[in-house]
Amino acid sequence: MNSWSKVRRSVRLAAMALLAVLCGSSWAGTISGTVAFKGKRPANVKAGYLGVTANGDKLHNHAGMTLGDFRGSVKSTTFGPRNAEVQWDPKVGLRFRHTELPPGRYLVWTRCDEHYMDWRIVNLSHDRPSATVALTFDRAAQGDVKLTVGRSARSYNVRISPLAPNGKPPLAGADVPMYAGWDADVKGASILLGGMRRGKYQVELRSQVKSGSDATGWSAILTDVGRWSVDVIFGKHREYRLR
Repeated sequence: MNSWSKVRRSVRLAAMALLAVLCGSSWAGTISGTVAFKGKRPANVKAGYLGVTANGDKLHNHAGMTLGDFRGSVKSTTFGPRNAEVQWDPKVGLRFRHTELPPGRYLVWTRCDEHYMDWRIVNLSHDRPSATVALTFDRAAQGDVKLTVGRSARSYNVRISPLAPNGKPPLAGADVPMYAGWDADVKGASILLGGMRRGKYQVELRSQVKSGSDATGWSAILTDVGRWSVDVIFGKHREYRLR
């Protein structure tokens, strides 16, 4: 290779490196989609994801907002350059977008109001770096679950997370309860989880010891008590005794 060829090759490599810096990784993927509302719309919506990449890394992010009669958007840049964004327009609907995602397997979810959750599994690869997901909030697909822990001087908390139809976690290798689940305190001897989407869920019961106050902020020490699988059936009220 003569000196002129070496110069041209060096210039070409430098240009490619600069392009990669300016445009980001060529394999960075995007998951975008919508949340359709069937019936009266919810008061608030969260949209997020958690994933296990082809390299075994575990990722998660979400964004959420209260819905009004005006347009708005919220973007989470906590894990930049990976961002999660929700956009709301009363005339168009709710859209979400998760960007800069590496190849892997992702659980894409939305949670509407307190207890309604819809989700899908998506695969991203070098050949398929983007995906579109349609999620739904449907008031005609809801049921209620009452969880009873019995009378006790202890304070309890439950963590609810989705299960696949076969009763297993929907995304192997990921901490689904931590990053796609939600917590609720048990007040008294039971708790009613109203307006849940039909399907299977895991319920983790934890005893808790709180310190602090609502005014100054509080913390809690949680101790696992047990795990249960519960079924939410459309139009039904089901009860489970956890303890």
